[in-house]
Amino acid sequence: MKRTIFFDVDNTLVCREKNVMCDYTIKAIKMCKNNGINVAIATGRSLAMVKQENFYNMFNTIVSANGALITVNNKVIYKKCMDRKIVQDMVKYFECNNIPYCLHLLDRSIGKIENNWVRSFSEKYNMKIDKLEDEVLSNIYDYEVFQLNAKINSNDIDKLKKKYDKFKFVKLIDIEEGYDIFNKECTKGSAIRYIRNSNHEEGIKYYAFGDGFNDLEMFEEVDFGVAMGNGCKELKEKANLVTDHINQKGVYNALKTLKII
Repeated sequence: MKRTIFFDVDNTLVCREKNVMCDYTIKAIKMCKNNGINVAIATGRSLAMVKQENFYNMFNTIVSANGALITVNNKVIYKKCMDRKIVQDMVKYFECNNIPYCLHLLDRSIGKIENNWVRSFSEKYNMKIDKLEDEVLSNIYDYEVFQLNAKINSNDIDKLKKKYDKFKFVKLIDIEEGYDIFNKECTKGSAIRYIRNSNHEEGIKYYAFGDGFNDLEMFEEVDFGVAMGNGCKELKEKANLVTDHINQKGVYNALKTLKII
């Protein structure tokens, strides 16, 4: 039986505190590949962020930006950028109200790197952010934006959620007043559904490993869901199996339990 396994990145494959994949997780992924299993990433990170990580080349299929982008063997097979007019309006709002932000395009991230918050965001996530040039800023409508990050205080967030109701705002737990902003209609689950519907080969069993709220939809689209021991309560309740904490060989132990490796 053929198998495809989708792995969330942060706090599933990679410990967010250290931004590294532990040796046992690397070993487990390599064993899966040696067994002919298709391993894939499904992450809220932008594609540009994933490409900068040393584990990028371990995976052929990458679902990024919470499902807005799918690449297979470095080829884009699906993309849905954010509404250009709304992005243009949002950027104008951020500029007028001095709200720090960065934009994630298909192959790079851009922002005002002289800003302390943008610089802190870049360092926290170990990612390269190119300088947002005035020419790009004045023609932002012409660019495909798949995700934004911004510093939004508690007084503004409800107003922005209402103003830009086509987008989803998710609080980042480890960045001061940081938010992920992306297409509301795109999820990891919708991306996996697209992949499954595009693959006409029968007899493939699909698995997913995750820890957070944005993995709930992913579990709805696979045959077997594995929640990390460090995961949220809601995901654990939905999972077919709850494995150990990420720091206790959670991925490796689950794959062993399931006799996949």
